[in-house]
Amino acid sequence: MVVVNAEPATSLVFARWTLHGDGRLTGGHADIQLPPKEGQVLRLLLASGGTLMTKDRLLELAWSRGEVADESLTRCIYSLRKHLGTDKGFIKTIYGKGYRFTCPVRVVSDPSRHVMHVCSFCGQASNA
Repeated sequence: MVVVNAEPATSLVFARWTLHGDGRLTGGHADIQLPPKEGQVLRLLLASGGTLMTKDRLLELAWSRGEVADESLTRCIYSLRKHLGTDKGFIKTIYGKGYRFTCPVRVVSDPSRHVMHVCSFCGQASNA
């Protein structure tokens, strides 16, 4: 379980990258405003604590309304890897199952805001 502040000021830091609460991905000379689904999928992977996130679970959490094809998730992962460039290997494909994020992640938040726990399995937040 990763401790995450539920406020938009929460950032997830891995290697030289930071995923900001507003969906911006920054690192090196990059400052990318991720589309909402890409930001959500990346946040779910970062919060997973290195455990496997199945395709079904990612689809359920990121595309909670209606039917969506696996292809949408595949395109999303492709795009995230493209943004990460040389660090694209952080998102490891577990063939036939899903994805695993392989880089350690730390949470950076404003300590004056309340802390929430995010379940590494489902991404659901609860009060600490």
